[in-house]
Amino acid sequence: MLNLEKRYIYAAAVLALILAFFIGMKYAEMRNRENTPEEIIVEQAGGEKDLEQKQEEVIQVYVTGAVVNPGVYRLQPDARVYEAINMAQALPDANLKNINMAQKLEDGLAIIVPLPGEETPTDIDSGVLISGNTLSGTGKTGKVNINTATAQELDDKLPGIGPTLAQRIVDYRSTHGKFTSIEGLNEVSGIGDKKYADLKDMITVR
Repeated sequence: MLNLEKRYIYAAAVLALILAFFIGMKYAEMRNRENTPEEIIVEQAGGEKDLEQKQEEVIQVYVTGAVVNPGVYRLQPDARVYEAINMAQALPDANLKNINMAQKLEDGLAIIVPLPGEETPTDIDSGVLISGNTLSGTGKTGKVNINTATAQELDDKLPGIGPTLAQRIVDYRSTHGKFTSIEGLNEVSGIGDKKYADLKDMITVR
């Protein structure tokens, strides 16, 4: 009888050890699932999000003229003109004196670097281009697109256009739609024949 009891006790102890072993294995497996995979997934998702955000923030500008490597360059949104010109490598005799190297760039713009003696174009109707004059920082030079310019830009870049008249132009555009020609500026209250005559060579529509 005593031997039978010992056998039961021994069998129970063995069974308990086996159960404890399997419980320990399951517990370790669950701990691994909780820690490793989820951390990896979160890291990957965050990396993809950061990559997409960086791609959205990049702007593209076109550099041409007196440069070694004309072409389209990708830069950060807060990039300056000198960075784009450095990437394209200006020629030794390039005329950079009229270009404001500290000017902030915008997506889709182009920089035309002239040679000495060349006239620097101020506007090309087929696209929005930046050249020496429009980046010179001298203020009211170059053609202004009256369909896209803000009230502040109209005030800053066009002579005789103060804050009030600049806002009228923007309000007129918002109410009636974009100007189809520069002559449409005459429809804005406060733009008379004389003022239009003074402005017509400084404005464009696109």
